[in-house]
Amino acid sequence: MAEKKPYRVTDAAGPYVAGRKVKPGAIIDLTKAQAEYELRLGTIVPHGSTTPLRTREDGGSVELVVRKGVGGGGGTGRTKR
Repeated sequence: MAEKKPYRVTDAAGPYVAGRKVKPGAIIDLTKAQAEYELRLGTIVPHGSTTPLRTREDGGSVELVVRKGVGGGGGTGRTKR
């Protein structure tokens, strides 16, 4: 069985995270595979982390998750013409 770790649901989450009905601030235990997508979306953060906040356009606040290496590909980001 894969090891599970606790994650906190952010304000950016909808009513479901990783197939579970949740509310912002809830603590859920997920495996690394279950958490990967949600971490990319910013809907969860590792429990106990201190992430900076930013304000959404509608006035609410969401957690800002800084990720290294997202996007992959290793390209220059330029479009071929």
